[in-house]
Amino acid sequence: MAYIELKNLDYWYAGEDKKVLSNINLQIEKGEILFIVGRSGSGKSTLAKAITGAVPQFYGGKIRGQVLIKDIPLKDMDYRERAKEITMVFQDPERQLMMNKVHREVAFGLESVGIEEEVIERRVWEAMQFSNILDIAERDISSLSGGQKQRVAITSAIAYLPGCIILDEPTSQLDPSAAEEVIALIKKINEELGTTIIVIEQRIDKWFDIADRMIIMEAGAIKFNGRKEEIYVENYESFYPEYFKLAKRLGYKEPPRSFKHMRSLINSEKIAIESLKNTNKKEEVECINIKKLKVNYGSLQALKNISINIREGELLGIIGSNGAGKSTLLKSIMGLFSYEGSIKLFGKEVKKLKLKEISMLIGYVSQNPNDYITKDTVYDEIKFTLDNHKIKDYALIDQVLLKLGIEHLRNKNPRDLSGGEKQRVAIASVLVTKPKILMLDEPTRGLDYEAKVKLGKLLKELNKEGTTIIMVTHDMEFASKFCSRFILMFNGSIAASGDHHQVLDGGIYFTTSLNKLFRDKQKDVFNISQFVERDAL
Repeated sequence: MAYIELKNLDYWYAGEDKKVLSNINLQIEKGEILFIVGRSGSGKSTLAKAITGAVPQFYGGKIRGQVLIKDIPLKDMDYRERAKEITMVFQDPERQLMMNKVHREVAFGLESVGIEEEVIERRVWEAMQFSNILDIAERDISSLSGGQKQRVAITSAIAYLPGCIILDEPTSQLDPSAAEEVIALIKKINEELGTTIIVIEQRIDKWFDIADRMIIMEAGAIKFNGRKEEIYVENYESFYPEYFKLAKRLGYKEPPRSFKHMRSLINSEKIAIESLKNTNKKEEVECINIKKLKVNYGSLQALKNISINIREGELLGIIGSNGAGKSTLLKSIMGLFSYEGSIKLFGKEVKKLKLKEISMLIGYVSQNPNDYITKDTVYDEIKFTLDNHKIKDYALIDQVLLKLGIEHLRNKNPRDLSGGEKQRVAIASVLVTKPKILMLDEPTRGLDYEAKVKLGKLLKELNKEGTTIIMVTHDMEFASKFCSRFILMFNGSIAASGDHHQVLDGGIYFTTSLNKLFRDKQKDVFNISQFVERDAL
């Protein structure tokens, strides 16, 4: 008997004729780590919600087929039984953190399902000890970093002692260090507590290594279900970790057993590698000049004496840890924060400009795509931007939808879209005005591999046409492939600035997986495009 079983499962959202889930048949064993991948909008999150019972109980719609937990139909279990058996952690922890203090947050869920008071106290403190967050037990939730908030959300899930924890994009907002901490915690929960883990994630590499099995979803159906090594034979390259892509590029018939194994394989090879071409334009015209910039949040100094010049036509990647000040820097350039020092935009001081004037020059896309959703259709959402800027050329709407590969979503309600689809709508709503400078905060969040490639090509095309692009990202592979200059930030300051060699080569966290793989063999290796051929030594 499988621990969780889905039989002939179909699901339609309310008011929709098209199935979101189609004939899902799936068995999940107790104690397994199941990794679910697929394109944006393929039904991954909806499948997770079906397993928890959130669809149709919370979201409505129509469901057909069965979800069984320990051979008991999910529809026959009350919400307390379901909550004790299966719990879910979302990509944005702030959506589920309700209380002001960490220890109160961990206790909140237990209280809501009627656990006895004396049991709650022990569970809360043991769960925090297990997750190694006792040092922040008394902290205000609002004072925590993104990685700390995600660990609090996971600890709240552990406290239930559930049979299964489902995680939907749990590391999409985290820097590489914080993401590794979360992944290590999930592995520990699985190994030491025997908890079944279901992970939905677009960041493949690290989750791939701890998974027992993979599922690939497409158009609401399961396209692949098997051992992760089997995807190498099946040629699902969009869902390979980087070292699998490299192995395929080098012509290996069998997949490497691990990242470490791949390192040993390449050490016995003679591999021709091209140097990266420096595509950075030699423009001397400054569009942004920042001198001795300081920004305070109350008593906290978020930016400390920042001085940088950004030239017209650059494609600049800003990288660094959660809480380093990256987003604050973008918002300061937009005139959204009071600051000390100087920020000049095309020679004019930002604090002396009106927001309307700044928005005519800079298109800004924040981390949260929901910030851009106010209308009932994707078309109206983008039209709203044009109307605000008194632009009447509505043909631009379909052009930008086509460029971003979301023309099929034209008449959809943006609230009903997947996280990755919402992200592209948010980008479209800003791109449609053709700004001189485009600033993007975590633009690949929730995007699948093919959507990232399409976005990267679009950014390159815009950059070639003269648009200056500034991008904050934790996606090192994406940044390496498309950016020509980098700024590395820690604790409100700039730690490094320059090209791939100056900033990424030899990095501990803030570099690509291939740079880590090749560091003992060859310098300045960053992405797959550099590999030409191999000859055995």
